[in-house]
Amino acid sequence: MRSFGSALIWILALCMILFTGGTALAGDYHTGATLYCSDCHVMHYSQSHGYSPSGAGFSTPLGAAGPYTFLLRNDVNDLCLTCHDGSSFAPDVLEANFASNVREAGALNRDSVAPYYQTTGHTLDSTDTPPGGSGAWAPDPTEGFTCVNCHNQHGGSSTAVPNPYRNLRRNVGGTSGIEPPSYAKGTNDLTKDVFEKFSNDYDAADVNFNEPDQTKSAMGNWCGGCHSNFHGGPGSTNTGGTGTPAVDFDRHPTAGVNIGAAGGGHSSANIFATGDRNGTPTTPKLNWVKVMTNTENWKPATGAEVTDHTPTCITCHKGHGNKNAFGLIYMNGTNAGGITEEGTAGGVYKDLCKQCHIQG
Repeated sequence: MRSFGSALIWILALCMILFTGGTALAGDYHTGATLYCSDCHVMHYSQSHGYSPSGAGFSTPLGAAGPYTFLLRNDVNDLCLTCHDGSSFAPDVLEANFASNVREAGALNRDSVAPYYQTTGHTLDSTDTPPGGSGAWAPDPTEGFTCVNCHNQHGGSSTAVPNPYRNLRRNVGGTSGIEPPSYAKGTNDLTKDVFEKFSNDYDAADVNFNEPDQTKSAMGNWCGGCHSNFHGGPGSTNTGGTGTPAVDFDRHPTAGVNIGAAGGGHSSANIFATGDRNGTPTTPKLNWVKVMTNTENWKPATGAEVTDHTPTCITCHKGHGNKNAFGLIYMNGTNAGGITEEGTAGGVYKDLCKQCHIQG
């Protein structure tokens, strides 16, 4: 999709401004007042001018192989990427980032071209069964994995979550009862799962995760709609764990386990807060992975005040992926280098584990 060139990017940018009166980003767009049919649909697949009476203005281009079902302007992934790849007015979600921000969800891959291989995250057009999936759901064998397998293109809602974070779908992966995470923007609401500091905000520094229920993870549960074997808390069939606090897990839990709760040779609140592996908290470390907490204390000063920091899926993985295998975030807590979508400069696999764990 990058072959459309910079001219198309500016055309589409102007188109969005004309339609919305300003810029808008995914998660706060394609919903409510910003749900514009003509962004994605065309009535007769013959449009050759804009929507003003004089024919001025622009619209999303038509794909070359149309017309398409549902009156779409292009195939699903190509249509989404018209705005969401190499764009200055919408989040760039495919491979290298057009903007300078550190994307909260990282990057999808599509063509397995370095450094974004299929092993680095979610792969558009793939027909593979999701890793850890039960086999009950797989992408369409012809169309493959699409953006709308995870995101509702019309915003979506439910009684439980009327305004889901990033337009994430209900019942993702065909798993009944899966609700998307809720979110607050501008002012935090501890009853919501996600806090977005500013409306239309896609920067990792401005997105944090609450924990309204310390026994559950809305984000983890949602990911479990497709990756079912990888989601669970203490005592669940696929996660295991014994005792209170639980230890000896079969798979890493995604809910219900606070950092440092078990003590001993397991995780350490002091290490998570300060990086001090000698057991004596000193000053806060420089870089953290994202965890859930219901105290808004996402970057603690010492381990002493940490009581409810809980890792979940997005603690270790970028939701879309990045340049690392499995979309992992190699975060070196003491590295002075800036945070990237891959973690920190020079970060390696065990740096991620050492964010919380005492060994090594």
